[in-house]
Amino acid sequence: MQTATPALVTEANAWKGSDFAHDQSWIVDLDACHVAELERAAAPCLARGLREIDIRPADFPLPTLGSQVRTWAHDINRGRGFLLVRGLPERFSDAQIRAMFWGIGLYLGSPISQNSYGDMLGEVLDEGVKMGSGKVRGYRTNQQLRFHTDRCDIVGLLCQRQAKSGGLSSIVSSTRIYNEIAQTHPEYLGPLFNGYICLNVEEGGDLSTYRMPVFSANNGVVSCRILRNTIESARNMGYAKYNALETAALDYMDTLANRDDMRLDMMLKRGEMQFINNYTTLHARTEFEDFPDPALKRHMVRLWLIAHNQRRSVDAHIFRDYSGVAHTLVRTPVAPSENKL
Repeated sequence: MQTATPALVTEANAWKGSDFAHDQSWIVDLDACHVAELERAAAPCLARGLREIDIRPADFPLPTLGSQVRTWAHDINRGRGFLLVRGLPERFSDAQIRAMFWGIGLYLGSPISQNSYGDMLGEVLDEGVKMGSGKVRGYRTNQQLRFHTDRCDIVGLLCQRQAKSGGLSSIVSSTRIYNEIAQTHPEYLGPLFNGYICLNVEEGGDLSTYRMPVFSANNGVVSCRILRNTIESARNMGYAKYNALETAALDYMDTLANRDDMRLDMMLKRGEMQFINNYTTLHARTEFEDFPDPALKRHMVRLWLIAHNQRRSVDAHIFRDYSGVAHTLVRTPVAPSENKL
């Protein structure tokens, strides 16, 4: 457990959503030259039949945009902690925008596995399953995802298709939440540094539990790690019990994260890309409803990255799962159905 409370965070990542009411510095609008550069980079990759995950940095040259993406990395890792990129025309196909998303990601970091099947590009869509019923992670459902972090330095999210309704994306500064707690309810910091029981819901592994701190401080630098839905699943399934102080600390963190002046909401449109730093920024999603046509289902594409320019003083020993998910399973190919006379 953390024994000494670090000072309040004064870095740019300790923001409030209301700070951006008249500030769009977090939005990057791609100009026509950069769009053309992305199109030129993606075209030969697609012509060669490369899958997105087989594209390497040398395959995706960005002579002018590449240097700008590196400045985005500074904003994400050492600045405010998040960025929205927009401006891709509607004329681009799914394959094109996915290749562009992957290519930009290569300039920010190295992709890592997101599940036990080793998927490096995550398909975030409703598979008709539900959390809290076993080994089901939230990205496979249409349910609300509470504010949480992912298991990497940077998470990228591309909108391939919007839902019929819902699916609002929200982010909030975890370091600002830390400051608010330290100033108003410092007694809650002990439980949050000690952490909560999380439930391993990965396919191919035992249904096991582990304790993960919500906050960590290394050399005075505050970082956050929280799997909010997983914590709740562990409690609902009887794997964890908490005392009044532990429960109050978690509830207060929820209250702060969802406060109108704290969070920043955005409805991602087709081709828009969100990049956030997991150590300083939490993200959430509202429940959504799909169109009846399966081809029109809400479809997001996710990247987990180990940053090239990592945030300083991260406590890797405590946040031990920030290097992705071990690749332990292989999908069984689906045999084509036989024609029967």
